[in-house]
Amino acid sequence: MSNVDVDLLIRGRSTRRRWLLLALLTAVAISASAAYVLLQPDESEVVVEPERVEATTGQLSTTVQLTGSASAERSASLTFEAAGVVAAVDVQVGQTVGAGDALATLDDTDAQRRVRTAEVQLEQARLRLDDLLADPAAADIAAARQSVESAESQVLNAESALARLTEPASAADVASAEQAVANALAQVSSAEEALRRLREPPGAADLASAEQAVANALGQRSSAEEGLATLLAGPSDEEIASGESAVTEAHAQLSSALSRADASWDALIAAFEEYCDRYAHLNDVAESTCVAELPFTDGEVAALRDSIEGRSTNYRRYADGLIDAHVVFITAAAAHVSAGTALGSAEARLADLRAPVSTEDHYQAEQAVEAARASHAAAVARLADLRAEPTEAEVFQAEQAVEAATASHAAAAARLEDLHAPPDPDDIESARSSLDGARAALVTAEARLDELMAGSTANAIAQQELSVQLAEISLEEARTALDALTVHAPFEGVVEAVNVQPGDRVAANLAAFSLSTSTSIVIDLTVTEADLLDLAVGQAGLASFDAVEGVEYPVRIASISRVPNAAQGVVTYDVQARLLVGPELAEVADELAALGSGSGLDVASLAGLATTGGSGAADAGGRGGLGGLRGGAGGAAGPLAGLELPEGVTIQQVIEALANGEPLPEGVTLPEGFEIPPQLLQRLARGFLDASSEEAGVALPEALAGRPLPAPGMTASVTILTELREEAVLVPVAAVRQIDGAWFVAVPAAGGGTGGAMFERVAVEIGASDGTSVEVTSGLDAGAVLLIGADSAGVAFSATQLSAQQLPAGGGFGPGGAFGGGGGAGGGGRP
Repeated sequence: MSNVDVDLLIRGRSTRRRWLLLALLTAVAISASAAYVLLQPDESEVVVEPERVEATTGQLSTTVQLTGSASAERSASLTFEAAGVVAAVDVQVGQTVGAGDALATLDDTDAQRRVRTAEVQLEQARLRLDDLLADPAAADIAAARQSVESAESQVLNAESALARLTEPASAADVASAEQAVANALAQVSSAEEALRRLREPPGAADLASAEQAVANALGQRSSAEEGLATLLAGPSDEEIASGESAVTEAHAQLSSALSRADASWDALIAAFEEYCDRYAHLNDVAESTCVAELPFTDGEVAALRDSIEGRSTNYRRYADGLIDAHVVFITAAAAHVSAGTALGSAEARLADLRAPVSTEDHYQAEQAVEAARASHAAAVARLADLRAEPTEAEVFQAEQAVEAATASHAAAAARLEDLHAPPDPDDIESARSSLDGARAALVTAEARLDELMAGSTANAIAQQELSVQLAEISLEEARTALDALTVHAPFEGVVEAVNVQPGDRVAANLAAFSLSTSTSIVIDLTVTEADLLDLAVGQAGLASFDAVEGVEYPVRIASISRVPNAAQGVVTYDVQARLLVGPELAEVADELAALGSGSGLDVASLAGLATTGGSGAADAGGRGGLGGLRGGAGGAAGPLAGLELPEGVTIQQVIEALANGEPLPEGVTLPEGFEIPPQLLQRLARGFLDASSEEAGVALPEALAGRPLPAPGMTASVTILTELREEAVLVPVAAVRQIDGAWFVAVPAAGGGTGGAMFERVAVEIGASDGTSVEVTSGLDAGAVLLIGADSAGVAFSATQLSAQQLPAGGGFGPGGAFGGGGGAGGGGRP
C-alpha cells in the first residue's frame, strides 16, 4: 500500500448515498433551527463560545464499499489417471504437502515389468544399431549363415504344420494313412510272428510270411523312391500363382504405407512451420524446438511437452498438434518398414517356389529311400534268419522289432485320427503365428547376412535408428504409465479429504483427494456496474469478517472480470481481492508500515501508525508517527532517540504509559520539550501497541501472520481506496461560508478586533470536499486557527452542496462530482 494512508480508508467508508443523506439531514437541521429561532419569544440572545480548530495539511480520498465471501486461492479434486489397487496412501487429512509431493500410489507391479521390458527392447535396438555401425567379423558372418539355415528350416516346418491343420485331408491322404495303419499293423503282426518263429521252429507258414515281409518292404522302397521323384519334379502351377499373388499384395501394402509416411511427413512439416511462425519469438522455443531438425529426438519432444506447462490454451493446442504430428510420422515410418519386411518375406517365398528343391528336402527324400531300402534288406535278412537257426541275439532283436512296430502302429493310428478330426482354431492361429514369426526371423536373418556381406547400408542404419526411436517412445510411454499410478500434489496446500485406503480397488478419475491453499485466502467480490470503473488491479484496501471480530486484514485487488453477470435485471461483475497474510507480509513490509504495528489491527490502529522514518516529523496528514518518536534510519533523531532507560524498561513501556496517561516507568525522564501530537496520543490510547516490538512497525508482519485466518465461505466487508488526491490545506466544512458567491472563513481578530468583533473574515478559494473537510486552494495556510460559530453570516458550505450549480469549481467529491463520498482527510481535519 505504498504512498497510501490507510487512515483514508477508515474515514472513507461512507458511501455516496450516505454523504447525500448527511447533506440532506444538515439542510433539514438548518431549516428547523431557523424556524425555531423565528418562533421563539423575544428573549436575550444566548452567546455560544466559538469552536477553535486548526487548518491542517492532508489528502482527500475516495473509497468503495464492497461485500463478498472468502475462499481458498486454489483448490483441486485429485484423481488417479488409471484404475488399479491402492498400494500406499502417504498423507492424511490436515497434512501440509508441497508441489509435486506423492499422495498415493497404485500397485505398480505390471507397470514396472512393462518398463523393464521396454528398457530391454531399447537396449537390444541400440546394440543392433551398434552392430550395423561396426565392421562385421568372420565369426559374425558364419553365425548369420547358420541363422539363415535354421530360419529356413523353421519356416518349412511351420508351413508344413499349418498346411496339415488348414488343408482338409484328401481321400488319398486318408487312404495313405489307413494304409500306413494297416502296414504298421502288419509290421506288428510280422514282428510278433517273427518273434514267435524264432522261439518256435519255423514252419512253412513262417517262411511264407517272411517272404511276404520282403515283398512289403520292397513296396515301401518303391513308394519312397516315387516320393523322391515327385520332390524333384518341383512345385505346381497353383503354388507358384499363390506366391505371386502374395508378392503383389505385399507391393500394394508397401505403396500404401509409403503414401501414409509421405503424408505424415508433410503434416509434420506443416505443424512445425505453423508452430514456429506463431511462437518463434519465445526464447525457449527459438533456442530449442524451432532450431531442431525433423524428425525430433525424444529429448526435443520432451522439451516441447514440458514447455506447455503454464502456457496459454492456444500455445497448448499448437504444441500438442506438433507433438501429435511427430508421433503420427514415427508410426507411419514404422509401418513403412513393416510393409517392406512383409514384401521381402513374400518375395523370398516366391523365390523358394521357383528355385530348385532345397538340399534339405532332397536330403530327407533320399533318406526315406535309404530307409525303405534298409527295411527291405532287413526283411530279406529276416527271411534268411528264419531259414537259419536263431540265436539269443536274434531273439532279442525280434523282440525289439515287435516294440518298434507297435510304436509305429500307434503313431500311424494317431495320424489317421488327426486326419479324421477337425482342426482346433487355436492350433491354427498358433501355427499361423509360428509361421509369421519364422518368416520374419528368416527375413531378419537373411537381411542380417546381406548386411554383413555387403556392409551396413544407409537405409538399414536409418531403419534401425527408427527402431531405436520406437523403442525409446515405448519406454517413455511405459514410464508415463508408471508415473500415472501415483497421485502428485499440483501445488503446495493442505489435504482437506482422503477418500481412499490401501487395498481399495479404484477406477480411473476417482476423486481420491481434496487439496486447497487454506493459508492463502481470497475474497470473491460482487461489484455493480456503478463501482466497476473505479476499481483497478493493485488497489489496496481493508477487509473485515463478521466471524472474526475486531480484526481487519490488508487486501489488494488481484483480478477484475469485465464479463457481466445478469440476474433479475441487475448487472454485476466478479472481482477478486487477496488477503496479505503469512509470508506475503514480509514481502510487503514497507507498504504495511503505513498500517502500523500492534496486537489489534483495528480501525484506530491502522489509522494511527504511519512509520515514515526520517526526521520523525509529522506525516502528510499532520500526524506524528511512532517513527517520528524514535527517529528514522538516515534522518535526524526523533525526540526519544538516545533516551536512556533503566534496566528492564523498554521504549514500548514508555510509549504505552504516554498513550494511557499513566506515570512513566521509574527512572525514566523525557527530553525537554517533548510532546506527542494530540491526534497520535488519542490513537495510542486506543491500545494498538505490540509489547513484543521496541519500534513501531518492526513486528507487524509477525503480528499479522499470527492472526486467525477467515475460513472459506465467511462473509467479508471490504473497503477499497480508489483515489487519493494531492496534498492540500484542509478545513472542516462547518468553518466555510459563502456571501455573494465568495467564500470566507472566520479567524480570531488581530488585537481584539474592531467594533467589538472577536473575529475577522478571510476570503479563500476552495476545491473539493468529502463532506467532512474542504480543500482550501488559496487564502489560508496550514496551521491557521479558525473559528466555527463566530460568524453566522452568509450560507454554510454544507448547505450549498445541496445544489449542483453551487459546487465549487474543480470539485470532484460529493454529490455530482467525479467521485462519491470519500474518506476523511488523511488524518487531517477534525479527529
